[in-house]
Amino acid sequence: MMKKKFVITACVLVLGILTIVLLNIFGTKPFSRLSASEIVSAELFIVPPDSTVTLTNKEDIAELTDILNEIIIYQEDNSGREYAGQLVQATITLKKGETHTIGAYNPFLFLNGKCYRTKYEPCQKLNAFGNRILNEQ
Repeated sequence: MMKKKFVITACVLVLGILTIVLLNIFGTKPFSRLSASEIVSAELFIVPPDSTVTLTNKEDIAELTDILNEIIIYQEDNSGREYAGQLVQATITLKKGETHTIGAYNPFLFLNGKCYRTKYEPCQKLNAFGNRILNEQ
């Protein structure tokens, strides 16, 4: 009986460790199920030039949503706080009352105050999107 409990406990522990390791290797998509209809408001803050743009156009919000759907985050990594360059930060408010702040600072992504490693392409798309919106103003 004691041996059976030990084996079950060991299996659960190994599965838990494998889950954590695989999530760090393959990453997670925090906004994979987000749809544009869930977003009540969205704004972009771009540094430099320290400008804020409120998104009112439904097509722009849909494009932002598509970009956020692609974002993959890996392990938390605060070394991104020491980088220099342009930051494009999107703040979205959802119908559920949640507010999320997503900042692209390649190859890092700030999500609600935490810094994560991320893939280059989605971050670059968010940066390009922010600059295009800013230039259209």
